[in-house]
Amino acid sequence: MSKVLVLYYSSYGHIEIMAQAVAEGARSAGATVDLKRVPETAPAEIAKAAHFKIDQAAPVATVATAVRVRPARTRVRAATPSTSAGY
Repeated sequence: MSKVLVLYYSSYGHIEIMAQAVAEGARSAGATVDLKRVPETAPAEIAKAAHFKIDQAAPVATVATAVRVRPARTRVRAATPSTSAGY
């Protein structure tokens, strides 16, 4: 069984929703999934003034989390005119 770490950063919650969808897709394919978020780097008063979503459900990742993870051997390629049009 594959183990997947979905690690994300989301200020306003949009990326959080996408990360949850990725995690659910991996689970539906049979993987064991850990969903973690990157700690907020903005000062609390700035995050609050900018209406950041600070009450996200995923636990904050630690350095220990990153050390245990082996990077996936996948490649994501953006669509370009030559790749999307079949040239």
